[in-house]
Amino acid sequence: MLRVGFLPSDFNPMVLMLGEAEDLHRLAATLRQFAHHPSDAAIEGSSIRLTASAGPLGIHAAADPGVFFWRLDQDHARTFADQIDRLAQPSRIAGSEILECTTEEEIPVKVSRGEYTDDFLQVG
Repeated sequence: MLRVGFLPSDFNPMVLMLGEAEDLHRLAATLRQFAHHPSDAAIEGSSIRLTASAGPLGIHAAADPGVFFWRLDQDHARTFADQIDRLAQPSRIAGSEILECTTEEEIPVKVSRGEYTDDFLQVG
C-alpha cells in the first residue's frame, strides 16, 4: 500500500510517498491517466488531489487542513510517471525521486522505495 505523509518544516516541507514496486507502478499509472485525461483525481491512500485547474504548478495546501492539491500539466504528469516507473524497476531495490515543477513556493514530493521501514508514516 502506498503510504503518504506531509512532513512540515519551516524551511523544507515535503510530501513523502513510500511504496513498493507495485504501489509505485499504480501511482505512475494514475499520473499517466491524468496526463491523457486531465481531470481531478485522488492519489490512492492520501488526501492529495490531482488537478489541472488554473494556478501555480506543484503541490499546495488547500484551505482544509491536511488536504493538498497537486496541480500538474500533462507534460509534468508524464515526466513524473516515467521517473516513478524507473524507481519501480526490479533492478532498483531502493532509491528515491524528487518531483518538482518549479522551485518557487512549491512543496516538493519525494517518492521513495526501500529507504524507510514499513511502519514509517503509519499512524499509531
